[in-house]
Amino acid sequence: MNQQASPTSTSNSRRVPRELRQRTERSCDRCKSRKQKCSTGPGQKKCQHCQKYGYECVVTKPRKQRIYGSLETHSAKVALLESLVKGLMPEADVSNVDSMQEMARSLGIPVPEAASSGAQGSGVNASGETENGKDEHLVHDLQGQGQYIGRASSYIFQMTLRGLVGRSHTGPAGRMYLFGPNPANNSAHPGSSRAGASSDEPLDIQSITSASPPNTGSSPSAEAPYTDQSLIFSLVRAFFDRVNVDFPVLHEATFLEKLDVWCRCPTAVDQVWVCSFLCVLILGRRHASVPVTEEQEESWWCRIQSLLSKVMFTSSLASIQVLMLTALHLHNTNSRDICWTLTGAAVRIGFAIGLHRDGIEIDGTPLTREMRKRVWWTLYAFEQLQVSSHDRPSAIDSPTHLGRSPRETTLGMGTHSFPDYLTWSNRLVALLGSACRALPDVAKDGYSGPLSPAAGLLRDLTRWRTELPQHLSMDSVDAMPPSFQRPLILLHIQHHYIVSLISRYALLSRFTSLAKERGKPFPDGLESVSDACIESGRLSCRMLLKLDSIRDFNAVTWLDVYYLYSSCLVLALSIICDTNQEKRDAVADDMLLLTQCMDLATKHLANPMVPGTMRRWLAVVGELNAMVAEFTSSRDPKQEEIRATPADEEVGIQSQHRVEDQREGSWSGRQDLVFSDARTGPSMPAMLLPSEACFDPIFHGGVDASEVQFWQELHWEGISEMLLGMENRGRIS
Repeated sequence: MNQQASPTSTSNSRRVPRELRQRTERSCDRCKSRKQKCSTGPGQKKCQHCQKYGYECVVTKPRKQRIYGSLETHSAKVALLESLVKGLMPEADVSNVDSMQEMARSLGIPVPEAASSGAQGSGVNASGETENGKDEHLVHDLQGQGQYIGRASSYIFQMTLRGLVGRSHTGPAGRMYLFGPNPANNSAHPGSSRAGASSDEPLDIQSITSASPPNTGSSPSAEAPYTDQSLIFSLVRAFFDRVNVDFPVLHEATFLEKLDVWCRCPTAVDQVWVCSFLCVLILGRRHASVPVTEEQEESWWCRIQSLLSKVMFTSSLASIQVLMLTALHLHNTNSRDICWTLTGAAVRIGFAIGLHRDGIEIDGTPLTREMRKRVWWTLYAFEQLQVSSHDRPSAIDSPTHLGRSPRETTLGMGTHSFPDYLTWSNRLVALLGSACRALPDVAKDGYSGPLSPAAGLLRDLTRWRTELPQHLSMDSVDAMPPSFQRPLILLHIQHHYIVSLISRYALLSRFTSLAKERGKPFPDGLESVSDACIESGRLSCRMLLKLDSIRDFNAVTWLDVYYLYSSCLVLALSIICDTNQEKRDAVADDMLLLTQCMDLATKHLANPMVPGTMRRWLAVVGELNAMVAEFTSSRDPKQEEIRATPADEEVGIQSQHRVEDQREGSWSGRQDLVFSDARTGPSMPAMLLPSEACFDPIFHGGVDASEVQFWQELHWEGISEMLLGMENRGRIS
């Protein structure tokens, strides 16, 4: 039966009678601005307020959108929508409104005005300054210049951690040792005069292996037990075996082909390639078994400096490769500020030659096209690691600039890469970029609910891990060939680094809640996010110990030490929280793990090839262990009996951490913590300290032999002074 409802029946079918409705059908602009109810009588065109005062009653402002339903329902809806977007566009960044707007514009999708206005909810105003910008300050490098370090940086997090245990720095402003002296100013080093250096002079094998700068008349050292050519090829082999596998910048076969041409005719190759060749030697020197003096390394560095101007003025892929290799060397030798500058220059050249555009037509072979992709992804990953450490804006601020991953088969990556590794590694790098863009908000809010950037990124990271192919999981490590084990373990270490990066401020919020109201339960979301941070810190430490147990821990040229330093920061904060909650079993397990990390750091401190930046991070690990040990013993007298355990204890990844190197300057066996003085902390045996020969003021970050006392002090105030040193530190004798 078809019946048409009359107007009367339609009006009477309302669930709530008009006179009982709490919300009006319309609200004029005047009432909206006064935040009052807009009441309009039957048959009237104006509301009571506008009619009383004679205002024009118009409606132009949008009606306020109300959200109905539970928070759990909306959280599930958001997670489902994110999964749909990720399924359609795996590279999409859904962590904040700005990135989603950028993605919509790139796809030609119109963006509603409400989304544009909602993007203002971050802690950054229109001028690009944080709301709490007045509390920020610059730190000074060793040249006396101000350097910006964001409040979400690893250094600020470390200083916050010190403040939690009552060891905050109260002295005068210091200087940042990791932003060292000008690396071009080495006139104080013996034999470093470069008055006769000329970047136009062709270099051959004899001049490269000479331990003196160009045109000084010196001949190669007669004491070298290796011939000129064998020395060079040993260093090149060390570079491609130990450096390029972690920092893939050069194509080995192409490089060796040009090296062969250069050996036969030095003038047949351009000087940009010669500069990259010198960078290969200076980085390979730290891994090679052949003896290379510091004077030899200084000579190479002088030549690199003389060629850098030509590199900077050449827009080519080779120039980017040189800048990246130079930046890595400077990063490792306490010149992280110069590294940041050169990395940014490499990004700009990359934009100039179109590395960020996949579809661009270029002249060259398929290998050349794939190498462009490979270098661009490596550059992006290296820059994002610096961004995450310093909390500075990225030069590559949009995921749409990344493009596709290179084809592994075309590159011929050899025995260090396996199927699908590059694809999943690059997806993880894209997630690191998303985390870096969300860092300012994460550091400000800690954890603000399931719709926060941190929660969204954690869901993305969980999705990345659960979707990994079986052969890329940690369960497959022991079954892998030795050459596959390190890259696979590093892949998972980087995953846990990103998790802890975006969740460690939730762990800080957890500590604050404990300090204010002990015994009061935390919000479920805060506890789950902070637990994820703790678990990632533990797993990362165990994986780094696993790397050392298979003799693949690289403390010389890559960021293994930085991952160890970051993981130990999280582990230390976890111990502090568990101590306040009186979780003695968890504290004992984590203290054992932190002590094993300290043993690992002390072992590598004895290696004279470890550069200055790594030395400072390794020293902080030992300082953290001592600081946390004092904190736990002050809260629980039973903890005073805790001693360091042998380095070959079980570390939790079905492996044992053993120290078998008995060379002079290294160590093995058990080292007890001696709590002789709460002000000085644990004493470190003299045999564990690096010798004076380890401290070259040019190539070890401006640390000379007069600063050996710095390593011996290890007092509680030492953490800040390791990275943010007092101005008079250089005058310590």
